[in-house]
Amino acid sequence: MRNIELLIKPVSYDCNLNCNYCFYKSTKNIYEKNHHLMDINILETLIQKSLSYSDAGTAIFSWQGGEPLLAGIDFFKNLINFQKKYGKSGQIIGNSIQTNGILLNEEYIKLFKEYNTFIGISLDGNEEMHNYYRGKSFSKIMQSISLLKKENLEFNILTVINNFNVNKPKEMYDFFIQNNLFYIQLIPCAEKDEKGNIASFSVEPKFYGKFLCEFFDLWYNNGNPKISVRFFDNIAEVLAGLNPSYCGFKDKCGDYLVVEFNGDIYSCDFFVKKEWKLGNILIDSFEKLFNKNKTTFGSLKSKINEKCQKCKWLYICKGGCLKYRMINENKYDGLDYFCDSYIEFFNHSIDRLKKLIKIKGGKNENSVF
Repeated sequence: MRNIELLIKPVSYDCNLNCNYCFYKSTKNIYEKNHHLMDINILETLIQKSLSYSDAGTAIFSWQGGEPLLAGIDFFKNLINFQKKYGKSGQIIGNSIQTNGILLNEEYIKLFKEYNTFIGISLDGNEEMHNYYRGKSFSKIMQSISLLKKENLEFNILTVINNFNVNKPKEMYDFFIQNNLFYIQLIPCAEKDEKGNIASFSVEPKFYGKFLCEFFDLWYNNGNPKISVRFFDNIAEVLAGLNPSYCGFKDKCGDYLVVEFNGDIYSCDFFVKKEWKLGNILIDSFEKLFNKNKTTFGSLKSKINEKCQKCKWLYICKGGCLKYRMINENKYDGLDYFCDSYIEFFNHSIDRLKKLIKIKGGKNENSVF
């Protein structure tokens, strides 16, 4: 039994917003033309090959962008039809969509609800925080969230922590609670500008560490078991002896593949670069693609910095994410840009996380606790 996990970019970097901090804009260096859309023949080949590869296992399709809903409702209807056509008895097939929420409407929601599609909504906090880098999109996104709640469609919130909202952990936490947003994913922003310097919108490690500690205290002291903060859950998974869902805290990279609109395959969406192209779905088998990934990009994570090897927290972070290693020291065995943030947070929170795991027995309901 084999499982497969794919992160698919049906419209590449195309988007109906123009957020300054978007890391995927750099893909323009490879795919220069505008208005990308995955051809229906590529879509069918992708679904057929992936379901054949996973056989009786699990196939997870994560649709991202850019803004994936720009592909249009018919694209996703075709997707479902192909999954029905090529899926096997007993095979588990899952779809998720990461969207800015602007294009979500009742037609999309009806389709996604019928086929149990998990939705991720990009929302950077309250109106002031969100609109700071994402245009005046807050009101429309909150309307979309109301539609999701009305239809009882499961969703989470993806929040980019940047130089503006990093100093507002209490305002952010209170906003989430007041709006019954209980599934939260926090993503720290760190990018380089055209001159190779850390971009101004990036969050500094010292501020991110402080943010995590304060956000954790608010979460811990609230005592509400409905609230799941994925970063905290990931650490708890490690403490409980489980494999963390966050790839940056895993022993190795290479568990998933990125599929671009034209079928090109890459190792990671942070590394959609010519030197890391593995092949193309129209030409190559998944056996070949995964094997190549494991022996090339997938092996880089094992190169641990000397300082990390002496750190008591290595068993949790595994040296951190390759992207943040490269941003910090421009080498794959460099220190993660957020190393000091993590150390501060681990020292602040680990004892309490261990206590919660002991109380709950490591069982995962809404969160690990």
